[in-house]
Amino acid sequence: MTSTPTPSVVAEVLGSSPYPLLAFDLDDLVFLGANKAACELLGMSPDSLAGVPVTSVISNVDRSTVEAAAKLLASGAIEGYRAVRRFHRPDGTEYEARSWVRLTTKDGCRFGLTIIDPETPTFPWPLFDASIDIVGIVTDHHWVIELVSSDIEGILSCSPETYKGVPLLGLFHPACVQNFLSAAARVAVDGGKATLRMNLRADSDQWRDVWCMVVAMCQHTPPRLGLAISAMSEFDEELSSEFHRQLAVIGGDVVGGMDQCPPPVPSESLSTRQWEIVTRLVRGERIKDIAAALYLSPSTVRNHLTAIYRKFGVHSQAEFLAKLLRDTSQT
Repeated sequence: MTSTPTPSVVAEVLGSSPYPLLAFDLDDLVFLGANKAACELLGMSPDSLAGVPVTSVISNVDRSTVEAAAKLLASGAIEGYRAVRRFHRPDGTEYEARSWVRLTTKDGCRFGLTIIDPETPTFPWPLFDASIDIVGIVTDHHWVIELVSSDIEGILSCSPETYKGVPLLGLFHPACVQNFLSAAARVAVDGGKATLRMNLRADSDQWRDVWCMVVAMCQHTPPRLGLAISAMSEFDEELSSEFHRQLAVIGGDVVGGMDQCPPPVPSESLSTRQWEIVTRLVRGERIKDIAAALYLSPSTVRNHLTAIYRKFGVHSQAEFLAKLLRDTSQT
């Protein structure tokens, strides 16, 4: 049995997203709550939705599939999935929409979250990147690793310090080197991004199958390179294009922040998520905008910022930005 989240935990998660968002209990398969956007789509009020069986808003055609998928989520066999569902409104009308469903853990509680894609989306469609590990790497002009985010240990089983000063090509399986060189040459010329499947050396000479997004960080020859690496390797063809798009967006933000905001602390002490937040903060985005863009609650963003400030030895956003600008101007 999973632990049921408190109403305050559910409210915090639901309030963090502009997307139509539903929370449900994994064991009893009843709704724990929904935000305003989801209630409007379903034609129900938040008060009338809490405790209602999830299958009551699903067409009879999809109910058995929804129940089976929920069992897989509850067992931990899958972390999430995407599907097209037929939703049933109280007035008897039905409509078809895309939905993302994923397993969520917060404050020691596990529950399900569903985002419904409205018929005319107002916001860009998000990928549930919370279940995807992404690592940022930036090299020098000789393609020696210069910066690496702290998440790399979760993918390659070695500490971030292990990779500082290591030749980038030494991480790749020999059979992958030529493909990577071709991709690096292409992005150096057109300034775009390339995503390719690679085998990277992990701890104990094991090889890890990853997706690797590469981008040129400058116009020199050879250029400094930025890489975003993800261990996610199995998804259907429809999800593949969306995943690559999101990896390019998230990865571009991460390596861009790492390159433009050199910290006065070891780079490996910042996670990929913290690099994203730093990048967006430097752009002038507000906390609530950062939270919406990264699918986080504002309090979670503030917690990340508190940790970042501590690593930089500052106590506020103003001190942090001033320190970044001062240190950057001296490099």
